Amino acid sequence: MHIDGNAVRIVAQDTRSSFASYDRAILDAARLSVTMLEASALSEVPAGDSQIALRAIHESTGHLLSARGSMVKLVGHLQSVKRRSNQAPMNVGCPGETPLSGSLQEDAPQAEPAFD
Repeated sequence: MHIDGNAVRIVAQDTRSSFASYDRAILDAARLSVTMLEASALSEVPAGDSQIALRAIHESTGHLLSARGSMVKLVGHLQSVKRRSNQAPMNVGCPGETPLSGSLQEDAPQAEPAFD
């Protein structure tokens, strides 16, 4: 099967961008949950009202996670198609960059170099 090399690169970039967008949305939803809990603690909002808001945030975050899972399946399918094409040797990289990329690496303790 023949696939244009530029198309592969563009699809790969858009796929990485889509993952980053989902990850940002999930991160924002997590922040919103914390903000709602803090706001409720500082306010006189009835527990029932804050519960409705928190449940809505939780449900929407679940939908985001499901959508991200569908993207994971899509990437597997796209990789399968590419492997059967003339672009099989092309390495475009897997999606992996997220809004948090590097933060764990920066905080992780660095191993001391071993010298004999």
